[in-house]
Amino acid sequence: MKKLPRTVCLCVLTLVLTSSVAVGQLRRGQRGGRPGQNQPTPVSTPTPAPVSTESPRQTSEQAASATQTYKPAIEYQSFMQLRFYENQGGFLVEDLEVVFPPSGSQKATFVISRPNGQVVSSVPLRLETPLASYTAFGMFKPDGVPGTARIGEPGDYVLSVHVGGQPITTLPFSMKREASNDPFNPTTTFVREGPWRDLAYFSNRPEEPDSHLEFSWWTSLRELPPGTKNPLVTLHILYGGQEIAATRSPVVPTQTDWQFLYHEFHFPSEKQVRWMTLADLTKRDGEYTVVAKVNGKPFKSYKAEVRGGQLQRHPRNSLNTEPHTDFISPRLVDVSARTSSRYAMRDTYWLKKN
Repeated sequence: MKKLPRTVCLCVLTLVLTSSVAVGQLRRGQRGGRPGQNQPTPVSTPTPAPVSTESPRQTSEQAASATQTYKPAIEYQSFMQLRFYENQGGFLVEDLEVVFPPSGSQKATFVISRPNGQVVSSVPLRLETPLASYTAFGMFKPDGVPGTARIGEPGDYVLSVHVGGQPITTLPFSMKREASNDPFNPTTTFVREGPWRDLAYFSNRPEEPDSHLEFSWWTSLRELPPGTKNPLVTLHILYGGQEIAATRSPVVPTQTDWQFLYHEFHFPSEKQVRWMTLADLTKRDGEYTVVAKVNGKPFKSYKAEVRGGQLQRHPRNSLNTEPHTDFISPRLVDVSARTSSRYAMRDTYWLKKN
């Protein structure tokens, strides 16, 4: 195939990336749509690419070429939101969003392995692309088989997707048994440890700079102080040690192994309710802290930094991240609307727990 000039590829890639990213309480894109409590995250609006005068076929081919400028990767939130069976210790593979989908008909496989590479379970995958109108994104689905990936034993494991026999994204985690302390209902379940405890992200819709800033994170009752009764969880944003914004309503954590939550922030000091945007967060340079409190007491926090009027991204958000299996895409497509005509791209700024 005729090789395209680098400038054309980059131009098309800008157009591609201006169209894609997202999440929900059940994973945005996992059956159930987006619950009513939360909404979007912010990022600067990219410069739009010039309108193409070429035929649709030419434009599509150029977009595919531009996509392959970068290595494929699984969108990390999609990976973290795989349905987990606590009673059996296993996963259900339904939809795995892929960034810069691989070209051709290379075989893809979802793999659970031991750290030494020993395969414990696997599911063959097929690629659907593009993801609606977002040519830089696609979706992996089970290829003609149930998407069940069983483990059933405690230990250290690695989730990964392999394309052409090589892993493109990995997620290390550990799993252990946990016994119920209820004498009338003695049960044993599996619980996980891994990035769910440590990672979170701000997000917004890049085509709507004034959209509400959203914060997405994972929590578990295991993180709360022992003996906590009737837990009510709230989030607070601090700047210079002073609270500047907070969530409006508390959340009651469930028994879920790791519960995915997302929130918007308002300004308690203002008389009328006004929701925080990315511009609100980035108007002052410096360090910000997102503090999670249960019944008014802090139990977890994340650091964010604004520099030169820009919210700084996690090092793993870089397109040049090495090893590339650690790459976390700075954009995702929110598929929680269930209808492709309403899919939306979101910019994501990942943070790590203090």
